[in-house]
Amino acid sequence: MMHNSDDVRNLPIDIAFARLGEWLVDRKRIPSDWRKRVAVVKAKISSAFQSLPKDVDPYFQTLDLDGIGYLEAKKIYDILLKSTPESRNIFGRLSGAAGVWEAIVHAYEKDHIYLGEAAQLMVQNVNYEIPYHKKLIQKTQQQLAELERKEAEIKRNAALSAAKYAEACQELGLQGTNVKLELIETASSSLPDTFTKMLEVLKCDSVSRAIEYYSSFVRDAHTEKDKIPETVLPNMRDIIENPPNLDVFAASEVLDSVNVLANPNEPNQSTFEVNPATDTIDWDITLDSSQIDWDIGTVEEDNGNGLGPYEIVDASEIPQHSLNDDVAFDEINSENMVSEISWDITVGHPEVELTQADVYPGEHVSGISVLNESQGVERVRSRLLETEYRSRILDDLFEIKAFLNQRIMELTNTETLTLQNQVQAVAPFVLQQYTSDAIQSMLADISSAISLLTNRKTRDLIMILNSKRFLERLVSSLEEKKHHEAKLKDGLKDLAIKRMELQNSLSSVWPKQEAAIAKTRELKKVCESTLSSMFDGRPVKIIGEINSMLSNAGRPLRLTGGFSSSPPRSSR
Repeated sequence: MMHNSDDVRNLPIDIAFARLGEWLVDRKRIPSDWRKRVAVVKAKISSAFQSLPKDVDPYFQTLDLDGIGYLEAKKIYDILLKSTPESRNIFGRLSGAAGVWEAIVHAYEKDHIYLGEAAQLMVQNVNYEIPYHKKLIQKTQQQLAELERKEAEIKRNAALSAAKYAEACQELGLQGTNVKLELIETASSSLPDTFTKMLEVLKCDSVSRAIEYYSSFVRDAHTEKDKIPETVLPNMRDIIENPPNLDVFAASEVLDSVNVLANPNEPNQSTFEVNPATDTIDWDITLDSSQIDWDIGTVEEDNGNGLGPYEIVDASEIPQHSLNDDVAFDEINSENMVSEISWDITVGHPEVELTQADVYPGEHVSGISVLNESQGVERVRSRLLETEYRSRILDDLFEIKAFLNQRIMELTNTETLTLQNQVQAVAPFVLQQYTSDAIQSMLADISSAISLLTNRKTRDLIMILNSKRFLERLVSSLEEKKHHEAKLKDGLKDLAIKRMELQNSLSSVWPKQEAAIAKTRELKKVCESTLSSMFDGRPVKIIGEINSMLSNAGRPLRLTGGFSSSPPRSSR
């Protein structure tokens, strides 16, 4: 089939961009030594750039010597030509900077050596420059997405820490302003109510019937004839008949720690100096008033139990078992109790004064009496704050609880029901009158009293008033939650700085990529138009990867996390 000349003229010439330079040399469109000629032109550009009047146009301020090629030289020439149109010599040639850059443009256009430079730049941009910038942008955006994730996680953890701190404060009834002082005030105001409820439970009719029931059972089953039965549950009976006072306040060393915290720079002017020879005894004595009852003789009388004189020891020094157990029974070594004496006496803080008549055999005295300066009356610390006193009460409570549990099991066990009926028939009336339901009611009240004394909150409140070390640990654990939130928020500041750095980096890299893409597109257009003119107007198309890259340059890259490579906004 024959094609006329018009059809042939309209057939496009396809040239692979990667082999454009070789194609131009093979078809004698550019000289084979075009690289040497371009190098000579580059040397002229380097010399001319030094004397380029950069204040003529803002474009000159953005130029980089290494990036100046044919397109940039032609644009510089056009700008200088417009700014100095009359700067021609007698031969009609431009003078000054415009003439220099006119010569550079003519050197590029001679033998079309600029086509060789354009082919080289297109290959370099498509294969290296543009992919490098794209990867750098993608990496930066991924780092920004990771920072976004970390920021959300830190904010969530900070909110969680704040919630935990608020929850802990709410559970303890604190506002969170002065944690240590608020803990002491909460313990001092909450414990009397708890102790009052416990005493009310112990005074109820069901507990009295339980004590009578247990006493009758012991008297009937375990007491020989003609012998006086032993008194059972003496501590329960005592607390019911002689309930202790409910004046609850912190031990002296606990209050001292609060005062030291409030006045860290104020020296204690009322502390006595002791003789170095007596350094085995801790004479930590401070006086805020002279109204002190130094009736020490009342606590130095022998109690007859072989333990020697009573000691005055702070309640917080009594060893405590872990609070994680259901019930805290603290055992006190009597040998350790008499090894040292701690006279931790402070006039400004209320203590307990006990005489020998107030002390039960084997009891450890933890309070010291003082005068309340504001009211002028003596305050006595509640004995329910003493570990051993509570332990004796709990011993009796658990004893009667075990008895009631056993009786319920016996009365509800079908296998031994006949035997139980026979035993009940000959038992005293007091042992026959209570059914399993009645005993269950007694057991519920006993368990309630035990719970009021041994639940976690009660134990913690007591330890707050008794132990300086426990109070400091509790305050430390609360403040740790608060400080953790502050630390996380400080981490957000570091993330904000890192984000700004990445955004600035993205803002600087993005224009470079866009400039490389725009320059590649313009070089391709110049090469195609120039080659088309060489071939009598036949269309010339440069094909290959360059076209897909230029077409994709207008579409944003989709990255993980929902981020795209749309032009960033500078954070500067």
